[in-house]
Amino acid sequence: MATITKISAQKRPGRYNIFLDEQYAFPVSEEVLIKYGLRKGIVLDEAAQDELKKADADTQAYQLALSYLSYQLRTVKEMTDYLRDHDVSADTAADVIARLQKQGYMDDGEYARAYIRTNMRLSLKGPAVLAQELKRRGIRDQNQLEDALLQYDQATLIENGTKLAQQVWQRQHNLSGYARQQKARQALQTKGYRGDDLQLFWADLDFELDAEEEDSALTLAAQKAARHYRPLTERKQLQKFKQALMRKGFNFDQINGWLDEHLDELD
Repeated sequence: MATITKISAQKRPGRYNIFLDEQYAFPVSEEVLIKYGLRKGIVLDEAAQDELKKADADTQAYQLALSYLSYQLRTVKEMTDYLRDHDVSADTAADVIARLQKQGYMDDGEYARAYIRTNMRLSLKGPAVLAQELKRRGIRDQNQLEDALLQYDQATLIENGTKLAQQVWQRQHNLSGYARQQKARQALQTKGYRGDDLQLFWADLDFELDAEEEDSALTLAAQKAARHYRPLTERKQLQKFKQALMRKGFNFDQINGWLDEHLDELD
């Protein structure tokens, strides 16, 4: 048993030092001080002291968690990792998270819905990629994922997918029309658009190059390849030159036709 002989305020607002039998014992928050009615003369056994220390640890962890939540919503996993990285014990972290959930400050289902609502408007990522990102943030419940993804409506999917495909298509100035289509499809798949998603808008995309545009793309790619392979011997030069253009989606007839007209550029 020990008696509280002194309570002094720390320099940090809301923090107090508890002295037992004239010796410093442990710190507590103002919340704990008030909750337990701590004052000089109160006698504490070891169990009571342990309870106060645990209550203070919970309070500090709770304030830390509130600060972390002040910037944005967090998943249970994100909060658990954050508290662990700040040396909060697993038991205390679990208590804090349960308290936050009860108060409505944390809800993985709402986090998932908010994440999809925001990102489907601000990015061109498809549903599959957004689902993967949610899983990395700790949303593993399939029902929560499916419920959140219901917000990614068909109109937004078509709008985002079309915009992304057009951006990729327009950037590939030195590729053939076929290769540009392949690049666009690959980009869509990488960004989370799957087969059923693509069927909603792929056929309506304007992926056609007229003869003049195709010739311009071939010339641009050929001139670049010619400059790159000019130091090689003629045989190697022509072989690597043709391979480079084939990788960009041009066929033998197109390449040979260009060579017939511009062979002198490879000398």
